[in-house]
Amino acid sequence: MADTVMLHLRLNKGLVKEIDSVVEKEHYNSRTEFFGEAARKRIEEKRKIAIALREVQKHYGEGKRLGIKLPSEGEMEKIRQNVWKELHSD
Repeated sequence: MADTVMLHLRLNKGLVKEIDSVVEKEHYNSRTEFFGEAARKRIEEKRKIAIALREVQKHYGEGKRLGIKLPSEGEMEKIRQNVWKELHSD
């Protein structure tokens, strides 16, 4: 087994009940397995968002260099916020 660290969490009883329901319905072996997968997915999501934002910034810089009319910094920030909201809405 890989090196592991034990974490202690305080969660709302209602949330724990929902987690337990998911653990049972989706056949996780334990809450630990559920939390591990949730953490890995969240980290991967953040990594993908960071890559996407770097690509947008790269293309934005290339467009400026070529003299192409691009959104203003304020408009780009609104776009980033909308993308963030879209990616995090459930």
